[in-house]
Amino acid sequence: MWQYSAGPAMTDAALPPAELAGRVGSPVGGGSYDAYETVGRQLHDVIVTALPPNWTWPGKRVLDFGCGAGRTLRHFTAEAAEASFEGCDIDRLSIDWLNAHLNPPFQGFVNDEAPPLPRPDDNYDLVWALSVFTHIADLWSAWLLELHRVLVPGGILVASFMGAGMSETVAGESWDDTRIGMNILKAHQGWDMGGPVVLMSPWWIREHWGRAFNIVALHEGASPGTHGLIVAHAKEEPPSSGELERVDGTEPREVAALRHNIRQLQRESAALGASLANVESSRSWRIAAALRRLRDRLTAYVPM
Repeated sequence: MWQYSAGPAMTDAALPPAELAGRVGSPVGGGSYDAYETVGRQLHDVIVTALPPNWTWPGKRVLDFGCGAGRTLRHFTAEAAEASFEGCDIDRLSIDWLNAHLNPPFQGFVNDEAPPLPRPDDNYDLVWALSVFTHIADLWSAWLLELHRVLVPGGILVASFMGAGMSETVAGESWDDTRIGMNILKAHQGWDMGGPVVLMSPWWIREHWGRAFNIVALHEGASPGTHGLIVAHAKEEPPSSGELERVDGTEPREVAALRHNIRQLQRESAALGASLANVESSRSWRIAAALRRLRDRLTAYVPM
């Protein structure tokens, strides 16, 4: 999904089993790890390029939030000679493999699906979260505040998001930021299927994420098949989770996005019902629950 020029090979570190490589969206075909290696190198370059000009590595503490088996971390071997790198993921098998094969210099730990992380306040200078908030639905504000908690004051968050470049791919429709705020698709999918899919507009990110972070760069990722990128500094005093989620009733795009998301989920529900006569009741319930949450948010600000 990332489209950047790949640099030269930067690591001779061990490669994970094909099953673990595939869990981060880089399937191994015919025994070839080309996609896994290429994307990992590209993401390394994306992160390094996003850092401020005065950034230096010595003494820094870094977290790869949602690291998998270390697809990106493994390309930071040179930087790990000067800085401390950790990675976390909900997938224990990936973390076990990382600690068995890439530690040292990279140390991994397992996190739960909900905060907190087992780390103290003000613990990291840099956190990146790539292809993570693209799949977090109900807990996005809690996790954003948790990353704020473990960052030092003014610490840097680099995060990817799906916007204009992914609309056709994941929503089957052309991009229109007047009807996209934070729109959740495939709410029925469990993590074994990749989890929910989340589209976000830059205006929505600046409005909501901007309540906890100073957004210093926002690359929209408008080319087909690409993700956008957020570079942000932690504000000194973060708001509550409720304040992060608060909908500005005077912003017409907020209401339009909620209404459009309801229509999107209704189409998904109808399509599942038509194609899967024996769809699992739990999946139907998840979609219905997502529709109810959106309905409640919308009707709190404007009559249906």
